[in-house]
Amino acid sequence: KPYDGGAWVGVSKIDNESALRASYEQSGKRVMHLQSAVNPFDRFVRTIGLGPQTRFVSYDPGAPLHDRYMMDIDISDEEKQLLADITLTINAFFGWDFNSCEALRQGTEWYPIDYANPCPDSQVTSLHYHFPWLVKANIRWSVYCAVTQRQMRKNLDWEPFYKIAAEPDMPYRERIAAYAAIARKRFETDRFEEFCAKHLSHLDEIAYEFFGTDMCRDAVRKKVAALFPAHEVDSFTELFFGRIQKWRDQEGKA
Repeated sequence: KPYDGGAWVGVSKIDNESALRASYEQSGKRVMHLQSAVNPFDRFVRTIGLGPQTRFVSYDPGAPLHDRYMMDIDISDEEKQLLADITLTINAFFGWDFNSCEALRQGTEWYPIDYANPCPDSQVTSLHYHFPWLVKANIRWSVYCAVTQRQMRKNLDWEPFYKIAAEPDMPYRERIAAYAAIARKRFETDRFEEFCAKHLSHLDEIAYEFFGTDMCRDAVRKKVAALFPAHEVDSFTELFFGRIQKWRDQEGKA
């Protein structure tokens, strides 16, 4: 993503000592945090976590805003597992039911770069192809929490995570998996999946039908009209609705 703009306030890209000094002077009374860039990188993935559910979305920071969330994902199952474990760990650690974790891959290593988004971009004009997944995930988690009267944690209780962190010889991947095991327990993953299989097995079929309706197209159009110039409303409505139809063809019947 662009390194500044949006919610990224006061962010500077520094290439040399003079730029560092200039940025420091411009920071005024703000605390300046200096960190190394992950540059170059060959993959940029945003992992959306909603309850115990995760979705992997490739991101192109150089594309126009409506094309940044890509429709294809080109990472291995092992990498997906790692990114899911990292995302759920962060969410459980901070007590977030809904969050996204953005990570860059450099070589064989993944680096989380922006992992505090407890109300991530959920607009159909951004997610388009991925929007139906988000709607279904939200329904599943909301219904589960309401019906089972799942209680919100009254405190964050970091001690179990710290005990794992204190293990001196535990390999990185095992450590992340151990953190994620805590997260999945806190999100009641097994119970949630059993609940969905028993009570919400029809949701996929209903969603497949709805996202092909005129009602869905009209909802997309209203969102587009709220954000885009009048002369672009028709074209972008068809673009985003068309990508939702691609989701129906590729994933909706699953």
